[in-house]
Amino acid sequence: MEAFYLKDLVKAVNGKFLIGDPNLAVKSVSIDSRTIKRGQFFFAIQGENFDGHDFIKEAVEREAAGIVYSKEDSDFAKPFPNFPSIIKVNDTVKALGDLAKAYKARFSDCKIIGLTGSNGKTTTKEILKSILSKRARTVSNKGNFNNRIGLPLSVLELKSDVKYAVFEMGTSERGEIKVLSDILKPNAAIITNIGFSHLETFKSKEGVFAEKRTLLDGVAEDGFIVLNNDDPILKKVSSKAYSKIITFAFYGGADVYAKNITLWAQETNFVLCSGADSIDIIMHVRGRFNVLNALAAASAAIGLGFSLKEIKEGIETFTPPSMRMETIVSHCGAILINDAYNSNPSSVKEAVESVCESYEGYEINLVLGDMLELGEESYDYHFETGEFINGKKNVKSVYLIGEMTLYIKDALNKKNVFHANNQSELLNYLRNADINRKSVFLFKASRGMKLEKIYAEFYDYLEKRNK
Repeated sequence: MEAFYLKDLVKAVNGKFLIGDPNLAVKSVSIDSRTIKRGQFFFAIQGENFDGHDFIKEAVEREAAGIVYSKEDSDFAKPFPNFPSIIKVNDTVKALGDLAKAYKARFSDCKIIGLTGSNGKTTTKEILKSILSKRARTVSNKGNFNNRIGLPLSVLELKSDVKYAVFEMGTSERGEIKVLSDILKPNAAIITNIGFSHLETFKSKEGVFAEKRTLLDGVAEDGFIVLNNDDPILKKVSSKAYSKIITFAFYGGADVYAKNITLWAQETNFVLCSGADSIDIIMHVRGRFNVLNALAAASAAIGLGFSLKEIKEGIETFTPPSMRMETIVSHCGAILINDAYNSNPSSVKEAVESVCESYEGYEINLVLGDMLELGEESYDYHFETGEFINGKKNVKSVYLIGEMTLYIKDALNKKNVFHANNQSELLNYLRNADINRKSVFLFKASRGMKLEKIYAEFYDYLEKRNK
């Protein structure tokens, strides 16, 4: 964070200035009293499972330069002789967003890209970052810093030498994307797809779209939007409502598309086409769905004036984030694929389809956990996933964990099925599997199932067994 005076912070958050030097430089902010450093400003955030106001005393003791709080009965302890600046606001989460919005406005030369969608957000973000970085310094939000707390903290890390910033935007409640897009006021917006995510809140794909499309409405007047033309809902977005739309899709029918897609075990080859121009791409990540992610990123880069040669270099040097089709090969030759960062019905089908296509002639074993936040129709979505798996000829066995995967089990009548009540039992099933050099194990579940732990333990077991 570049210097931001306290008087400007107070104005940005519409706060009540109680104590402090208005000309004090605010150099960085924190919401975690455990890691706060001397001189940082502490925002006492109220979350679902914690309340930062309970840790104001600790922040003061660690010599925070200032405290932004909202609760009347907050305990500041006895800060003498190090009195922090104190600002009271109505809502600390909103205040953090307001500060980020005011801070971001200082960087008019930085092109901001906002990105959302049900699947592929993070991978698309990282591919786009790889492309844009070939020309100038580019930043993006990390990990799950894509909500009303994480995104503002990411924005506050902007600096004058950053020319491009790509921000992934997630949502778990109505109105969240609108709040985030109001902070960013992006020059470009991307929606990767509309799928079965957060249905507990949004009820249907149409409900998901209603939330996601608010990003499009927040784009700067001279900006552009990027949409998936293969998505039946996004395809209906009218060009009359937005000044410039760049579409992407498989096999034509869009501004940017792919042809001659070839899926291999360790890479994916395709021809990237834009109008009359085209270029060969070798992408070092598997999966047809990752071609679509690359097309989304390429479309945004084209809108920003990048050449196909620059885009090729960015895609081909891209390294996928952890737990997104992350692959290791054990000494015994078995291939383990960790795609357990998140899961919903469409992403499970994409992952299974990708592995089956990439590893033709191999024995595919699926290790699946519950798909969470699907709402009242969760049973149907899990059962339909089982029916889909039934139709995959090279899926040999299916290993399940979680209450909802019992419905996947109900649908599986053509596969070897093992359902575990806990992680220990699941690991035992995997240890007893018939494993050879043609064995592939795909791990896929919602993040809350922590399936990556089993992935790591199973790999360790295979390594020790073959020493």
